[in-house]
Amino acid sequence: MYKNINNQRIYFHNFENIDVNKKSLLFIPGAGLDYRYVRALRFDGIMFNPPLVIDFPGHGKSEGKGFKSIEEYSLFMIDALEDWDFNDLYIFGHSMGGLIGLDLINKLKIPINALFMIGSVYPIRVADSLLNAAKSANSLSADFIIKYGVHKRLIGMKNVFPEDKNMLMYYDLTACNNYHADISVIKNNQVPITIINGDKDKLINKKHEKEFLNISCAKKIEMKDVGHFPFFEDPNNLSEIIAAEITN
Repeated sequence: MYKNINNQRIYFHNFENIDVNKKSLLFIPGAGLDYRYVRALRFDGIMFNPPLVIDFPGHGKSEGKGFKSIEEYSLFMIDALEDWDFNDLYIFGHSMGGLIGLDLINKLKIPINALFMIGSVYPIRVADSLLNAAKSANSLSADFIIKYGVHKRLIGMKNVFPEDKNMLMYYDLTACNNYHADISVIKNNQVPITIINGDKDKLINKKHEKEFLNISCAKKIEMKDVGHFPFFEDPNNLSEIIAAEITN
């Protein structure tokens, strides 16, 4: 379904199927990605609503242009969610989406049960070589991310990244690189945080991961033989991990 936000037509994936009596899982995409990244996830339809995604402006099926900061993406999400009622909401942020979720959890007026950062950590420092690739072409940054982020060989992986939208990957990656969270807010945050990262993810800085775990008191789950994209590399296991964490 679509809604108009700030005079732009924005795509809301699976929102027409929301049952307030079920648990809602809101997934926030990583740099350049859109609703398609959750298509392989499977959850019990009796307990869970289907995975929810809002395509950011300039991403996927949404009109407009992408933003240049994590804070702008966070404010967009606040506007996009203000008219919805959730009885049982969990937020899942992948990579860039993890930073957006982290910025969002203390700003949203609606209750959040937990934040899950998948293939994500704070801070995210993007390599100059990746930023330079993204500045040249979206496809070049996709090549870099696939080379270092994907552990298992996946046919058609490059198709999930934007090709025809100028500078979209560059702006998203720069937003990650420039984001500075308030450490005191993270320390005092009341929303439980869980990190789900692949043990083969070369895009995650392990030093930053360790520091963030200490600051946030977050729980860590490490997926075996998985890189930066568990949604594609091992969606069945990721689905099982998510369901178990929520229901146990």
